[in-house]
Amino acid sequence: MTIVEAIKQILLRDPAARVLACAPSNSAADVIALRLSELFKDDELFRFYAPSRERATVPPGLLPYTFVNFDGLFSHPPLNTVKNYRVIVCTCLSAAFTLGIGVNRGHFSHVFIDEAGQATEPEAMVVVKNTAITSTKLILSGDPKQLRPIIFSVIASELGLNVSYLERLMGCEAYQELNDGSTG
Repeated sequence: MTIVEAIKQILLRDPAARVLACAPSNSAADVIALRLSELFKDDELFRFYAPSRERATVPPGLLPYTFVNFDGLFSHPPLNTVKNYRVIVCTCLSAAFTLGIGVNRGHFSHVFIDEAGQATEPEAMVVVKNTAITSTKLILSGDPKQLRPIIFSVIASELGLNVSYLERLMGCEAYQELNDGSTG
């Protein structure tokens, strides 16, 4: 609810704003897209799915916000159409599609990563590296003290991949409590 309201307020205040909203899972991205679909027309909102996604697994209310190619697979519309959407919703890993089709880094004024406490740092970096420049507003939401990234590999866990980008940032000095109890 909070990031949906934040996106709404950003777009109301700035007609030139372009938002990319990501989450580590399709289910979390679908929740964002469903809530946004109540606010935006299908020429303003795009829900990107990987071509491997089964059509039957997509909430029917989101189908008008998707694109299907000639083979009947989920895909993306032409570059100019993609650039005209005010909001694009996808998973963190799927965010790379934007750069892959020619959307320049920095196109999005605001990039949201919801459930950032559950995303692995490499998942978050797919979003950041492929979309953001120094002027991009990056908003991470989630609770780093709840469910962490789910890692099945012992080696990956030993290498620190069970710590999210959000959790690692929260451990940085800028977010540590000062002696008087306030935050820096």
